[in-house]
Amino acid sequence: MLVAFAIASVCLSAPVDGPVVAPYAPEGRYGGHWGVDYASAVGGTVVAPASGRVTFAGSVAGMRTITIEPVPGFKVSVSYLSEVGVTSGAMVSRGMSIGRAGSPHGEPGVHLSTRIDGRYADPIRHLGCRDTDISRGLRLVTPPPPYPRSRANRNPRRDFRPDPHRPPPQRRVRVPAARAGPGDTPSRW
Repeated sequence: MLVAFAIASVCLSAPVDGPVVAPYAPEGRYGGHWGVDYASAVGGTVVAPASGRVTFAGSVAGMRTITIEPVPGFKVSVSYLSEVGVTSGAMVSRGMSIGRAGSPHGEPGVHLSTRIDGRYADPIRHLGCRDTDISRGLRLVTPPPPYPRSRANRNPRRDFRPDPHRPPPQRRVRVPAARAGPGDTPSRW
């Protein structure tokens, strides 16, 4: 529960000032795009989208990447960099310069991706929340409202909550049968 609260309260900023040029698209026409691409001139300043510890700073398959872990289980990666300006293990603050823009997919800019517990997630869900407070994360902590009465328990005999609109059910009272004594004869109806 606390991990979900911590992840929900992570607030990201864009790594560069440019607009989004390619959205998160794990399926469909552009399927397999597990992040968001931002336009930026090659060599432009790239800033940390979140505060946290740098867990990776280097090259993966010829692509320079920086990964930051703001809270356990949540990783933010900025890729297609022309220069990496931080080292693995360093602590960074959101907005701090961490490198220089490169060219994702042949166009000048950078790629931003997020992973929650190892699974890719749309980074847009965590962007643009600079002016919000921690109550944004409370949505995951507060319990949902109860189900409507008709769906809560379909067996009214097992429903222990009183219904204010219905009188309580009447209980059946067993009347003991009259027992015949030794000299009585059973009557016929």
